[in-house]
This record gives sequence, structure tokens and C-alpha cells, in this order.
Amino acid sequence: MRFNYSGYFYNLEKEAFNSVRNEFENNFKISDNFTLFIHSVSEETSRILNYKNFKKNYSTDVLTVPLYSNLDEIEMLNKSNSEVLGDLFLNRMLIKKNALRYDKKLVEEYQLVLLHGLLHLIGYSHNDQDKLSRIEEKILKKVWNE
Repeated sequence: MRFNYSGYFYNLEKEAFNSVRNEFENNFKISDNFTLFIHSVSEETSRILNYKNFKKNYSTDVLTVPLYSNLDEIEMLNKSNSEVLGDLFLNRMLIKKNALRYDKKLVEEYQLVLLHGLLHLIGYSHNDQDKLSRIEEKILKKVWNE
């Protein structure tokens, strides 16, 4: 899967994202021809998008707007074609605040948030929080070499 960035992202962030993508793809085989758009947005834009897409009137650290419902639908796509999987909106200010709040390195918070968004992209949801948390923890342990 390719990432197409919109807004500013530092090289260190992109490198951290690549390590998440690599481990994510070890668990979920997604074609390199498929693209995910990753946007850097303000808190206000995050709130507006969250309301527009999910009727929730607050900003969030990551907002995933997938074009497919789950991994099964993505796997049915022709892997030779260029396909867009959706959009991920990252709220930089809230990610920074959360890194401070949870006493994490900023890059680790970015990795957590990106992975969380990627899992939503393929159909994981908060309706089964245990399942979402287990796969998140499994992948992050490898990303963070724990």
C-alpha cells in the first residue's frame, strides 16, 4: 500500500509511518498498487470532518474515511489496478497533546494513531474494542521492538 501525503509531514514521521505500514502489511496483505491518502489537519477541520462523516461534534486524533467496508472487500479488488482505499486525517495538535498526556514519545503516538486508522480502514471498529486492541498491541510490539 502506498501513502500519499497532504499537508506537512517531516521525514522522521514518514519513516515512522513506513515501519508501521511494513508491520501492518506483514499481517494484512494489501497490494502496493493501492493508495491511502494521509492528511494533516487542524483541530477545527478534524471536528468538522468528524461531524460530517460520523455525526460526532468533536475533534479526534485520527479520522478514517474508508472507501470499502472491510478487508474482504479490499482483497476482492484486482491487485494489478491502482485503487484508492480512502483517507486518513491526522490531527497534529491533538496527537501532540496526547503524547504529553500519556507520557509517550511523539513519534510513538503518531505510530499508534496511524495504526489505529489503518485498522479502521480494513474494518476493525470500536464495536469490538478487545479485538481492535489485541491486534494494535501485537503490531505495535513489533514496530517498537518490544
